[in-house]
Amino acid sequence: MKLIRWALVAGLMFWGVVAAAESDPAALVAECEACHGPGGVSAEDDVPNLAGMSRADLVEAIEAFYFYERHCSNTTYRSDDRPKTPMNMCNVANTLSTEDREALADYFSAQ
Repeated sequence: MKLIRWALVAGLMFWGVVAAAESDPAALVAECEACHGPGGVSAEDDVPNLAGMSRADLVEAIEAFYFYERHCSNTTYRSDDRPKTPMNMCNVANTLSTEDREALADYFSAQ
């Protein structure tokens, strides 16, 4: 019984850390910058700049991916040393809460 209780507590602690990391503004920005470049300025022809877009346009774009209203082609991280595993914007957007989407729009619109 102690082992089961310990496993439950450890599991809850793990998920609490994961949830906290997902809402960490610096981690969220780093996730975006891994493809869109530092400060949201892309060096890739097929990856749009986020820097300087209006807040409303950014929220609208992220939510279009969130609700699968935009095409979600597979790509890989481009701007850092993360593993080059396939991913797409719909999957990324679906990890974001409403607050996360708004915070990212605030950040990149101010760049």
